[in-house]
Amino acid sequence: MSTIKAQNVNHPDHRHNLKEEKYTIIREAMLATLPDDSSDGMPFLEMELKVAAYLADKNVPKEMFPKPGSVRWYCKSVQLDLEARGIIERLPKKSPIRLRKTNNPDS
Repeated sequence: MSTIKAQNVNHPDHRHNLKEEKYTIIREAMLATLPDDSSDGMPFLEMELKVAAYLADKNVPKEMFPKPGSVRWYCKSVQLDLEARGIIERLPKKSPIRLRKTNNPDS
């Protein structure tokens, strides 16, 4: 299985290998779920729940993310990568963090 070298917005010199198939489906789910750049964003927990629902709607096999917390872990890893690439952003001075898509044409 091929991998993607995911970036981390918090640690620019760090790259993390993620399985491409898992990365792609989580990325697709996040971008389908997150609101656009004119909104007040979405809390991470809400996004994670919507991603899990998206995976169920798309009939993604449970074996793809078998361990408890694996969807959450991939959501966080992909979130950090998409932030580093400027495809999504976290709203400043919001707690818990709120995320939204940017108007980046690469998204």
